[in-house]
Amino acid sequence: ILMLCVGFIEEVIFRGFLFKAIGKDNVKTAIIISSVTFGIGHLVNLVNGSGMALVANLFQIVGAISFGFLFVILFYRGRSLLPCIVTHSMINILSAFANQASLSVEKRMISTLIELAIILAYALFLIKTPPKNQLS
Repeated sequence: ILMLCVGFIEEVIFRGFLFKAIGKDNVKTAIIISSVTFGIGHLVNLVNGSGMALVANLFQIVGAISFGFLFVILFYRGRSLLPCIVTHSMINILSAFANQASLSVEKRMISTLIELAIILAYALFLIKTPPKNQLS
């Protein structure tokens, strides 16, 4: 339940409020700021008692920026937080079971790079593909 709540709260803050507020003036800037602040927000894991090492936390931040980018693209295209909340919550639940913090630095780096490639490829696909309601 905690992972569902975290996904919900973070999506409301970073996509529902932050992206919408900045996106009124400049969508590209809003995408970048929403993604980067979402990632930087994960710095809290250094001091929250999780025992996460600095290097592992840096990898988590890079991954979170990528996920933030994907979530903001999902929100921008669909105009709904629901897909973002569901996807975010599922990722949180899976990562809790995967316990990637226990991986060696090398394995964590490889895992993060693979994750980045998949996320960015999917986000770029979403950007390049028009929504179904816009197809002729």
